[in-house]
Amino acid sequence: MAAITLGAACGRHAPGEPFDPGAIKISTDRVVKTDTVGDGEWERQATFVLVDADNVSAGELLVTLGGALTDATGAEVGALRPESLRIPAGGRRTFALVDAHDAARPTATGATIVVRGAVPPRWQPDAHLADGHVFDDHGKVMVAASLVNDADRAGRVIVFAGFHDADGRPMQRQFLLAEIGAHITQVVRFVGPEGSKSGYVYLGDASY
Repeated sequence: MAAITLGAACGRHAPGEPFDPGAIKISTDRVVKTDTVGDGEWERQATFVLVDADNVSAGELLVTLGGALTDATGAEVGALRPESLRIPAGGRRTFALVDAHDAARPTATGATIVVRGAVPPRWQPDAHLADGHVFDDHGKVMVAASLVNDADRAGRVIVFAGFHDADGRPMQRQFLLAEIGAHITQVVRFVGPEGSKSGYVYLGDASY
């Protein structure tokens, strides 16, 4: 399990496809970190931004965020790689936008975030999460849920967990890549960082 994964998008909107940027409310809390990103042979140090986005529309949307890292003067110091996630109506998702060149940007202190797409998904996933639970684990949060593969074939599903502090600021986004058989249900668990007060799980990409 790692703190962040690269390129964990859930589909892409077509270039030029019209969308309503007002359907998405981006949090003013932008937490800039430099840490290990990727997993295994793809691990590297890079700067990234944790930011929450809310879908205030009446339907599920595939949302793409992008933007740039900024320094203390507001000047841009590095572009951010866009990420796309499905957000249900009235729901929230924690995005992790990584420096586009996977570089560490020591002068980065903030970020400008923009909505690049917010369109209805063109397909429904073959997996879902059920029976979610949140526990206090001696000063940090643990979250657990059942991952259910509804497909007639085995798959590989990315599951995310977002953790927030007492003020609702994002602290960490974790992920795991679950290999799951056809019509199988398995439990996924994540343990948040010290001081985390809330957490939740949600799905990313899947392949079959």
